[in-house]
Amino acid sequence: MRHWQRGSKLALLGMVLAAAVFFASLGLVSAAETGVYAGGHTTTGMGGMINYTYSLELKADGSYELKSYFVLGDTLYDFVETGTYQVAGSQLTIVPEGEEALEGVISDGSITVPVKPSQMARERTESTLVLTDNPVAGVYRATLQGPVTVEATLYLSHRGDYFYLAVPGNDAEHVYEEGSYTAQAGEIVFTTRDGQTFTGKAGENTVSAPFLVSKVMGMRVEIELAR
Repeated sequence: MRHWQRGSKLALLGMVLAAAVFFASLGLVSAAETGVYAGGHTTTGMGGMINYTYSLELKADGSYELKSYFVLGDTLYDFVETGTYQVAGSQLTIVPEGEEALEGVISDGSITVPVKPSQMARERTESTLVLTDNPVAGVYRATLQGPVTVEATLYLSHRGDYFYLAVPGNDAEHVYEEGSYTAQAGEIVFTTRDGQTFTGKAGENTVSAPFLVSKVMGMRVEIELAR
């Protein structure tokens, strides 16, 4: 009876190892490698400087999704790239949908890969992205009704940058503001590029804070934006 138990354990171990090899062949990876990695870079283009911020999510099923954003004029532009990836030691291989494989590096808490930040980009930029856990990151929007309708957009990047636009429905000048933010326990603190600080509230899918909605009015108004 004891010999039978030992043989059964060896058989079970063999099945487990075989299953591990099978799932590895499907491109599945360990949980330690999955997650959202955030980064960004600045480059010249469109007659000025363009500040790209992006996040690349490595998913447990062997697929990835890159989300990239940049502000140009009065518009927040976005670009999404999807594909598959594999990890072998410290080597990361991503295969964008419809394109050839690209090589990168993965280490504790960071990845380095060639990133295409927008559909208009002529070539990829090698960038290092850092693992992050930021549940409030995303794009929030609101339509503000008044004498003139204003479309407000707030983008919170995964690495702690914010970009805010308020675009009136007439020919008046739009509002653009950027800076950094921190969020903790439902409170979100914004710091503008020139050092001004103001505080708001972060809900599950909303952000409420005092933002400028008009250059003519010139004062901050508490508004709620939703994603």
